Amino acid sequence: MPRITQAAIDAMIQHAREELPNEACGMLHARDGEVVATHRVTNVAASPYRYEMAPLEQLKLEQGRDESGEQLFAIYHSHVGSPARPSPTDVRQAFFPPGDIEGALMFPDAYYIVVSLAEESPDVRAFRIRAVSLDGRGFDEAAAEAIEEEPIEVAP
Repeated sequence: MPRITQAAIDAMIQHAREELPNEACGMLHARDGEVVATHRVTNVAASPYRYEMAPLEQLKLEQGRDESGEQLFAIYHSHVGSPARPSPTDVRQAFFPPGDIEGALMFPDAYYIVVSLAEESPDVRAFRIRAVSLDGRGFDEAAAEAIEEEPIEVAP
C-alpha cells in the first residue's frame, strides 16, 4: 500500500490544475519507502489525452536520484476529463519499448498514480502495472488485466 503525504498529493493536484487543458506528469522519489520529493516533468506531448515525459528532465531526475540514494516511488500524471484509472495508452507507456505490453516494464517497482480532474473534487489513485501476455486476446482486455489498484494511505 503506497503511503503518501497530503502535501505530495496536494502538489500533484496543483500541478494537474496548472497544466490544464493538458495532462501533467512527474515523479515521486522516496527514501526508505517514504516520499521525500515531488518532481514535475514537462509533458512534451502537450496533450489533454496523453503524456510523454521530457527525456532529458527524466534522465536528470534519475541521475540525481541515484546520487542521493533515493528510490523511484511513483510516476504520476493527470487525466483532464476521464476517471483516475490508467488508460490503455498509459499502460502502453509503462513498457519498454513503449507499446510492447509483452515486453519488460520500464519501472517494475514503481506505482503509477493518476490524478483525475474529471469531477469538481480531484480523485487521486495509485496502481501497479504488471506484465501480461496477450495469448490471442485483444490489447484492451490485456491492458485492463495489467492494472491493479493499490489503496493510498495518506500520511500526515
